[in-house]
Amino acid sequence: MNADYLAHALTMFKAGTRRSDVMQPIAKTLSDADINALAHFFSAQNPPLAPAPAPATDLVTAGNTLAMHGGDNGVPACFSCHGENGRGNGQRFPGIAGEPDAFVVNRLHEFQVRAKADTPKPGSMTEVASKLTEEQIHAAAAFLSVTQPH
Repeated sequence: MNADYLAHALTMFKAGTRRSDVMQPIAKTLSDADINALAHFFSAQNPPLAPAPAPATDLVTAGNTLAMHGGDNGVPACFSCHGENGRGNGQRFPGIAGEPDAFVVNRLHEFQVRAKADTPKPGSMTEVASKLTEEQIHAAAAFLSVTQPH
């Protein structure tokens, strides 16, 4: 992940504007210097991913279309915000290419839960996820899991 994105996320956890029962208590103890040092350290890491079965070709194809062009139901292209090849785009849009299938599915479901709890901010990932069908979620996850951020 991009260091700016990681620092922004840690700052939001610290402020309580991004919720996580695990991360909030930790982030609250961090100084700004700690946050920046951790963000730079973790952005330089490149751990190997756990082996996973290859996703179905039809899901990867549908996910490619979603990532590049968006969906007919008002879902924007993933890469329009998350950068070319899903590499990430600054502090607001993390890299998404190469993420494990289960992580993407779970994260998108988390955004959908948030959208049901409160009206999502226009243009936010919560709003985008609120429009995704279950099929689109699994297609995006399949495609992203086999995509390298070149």
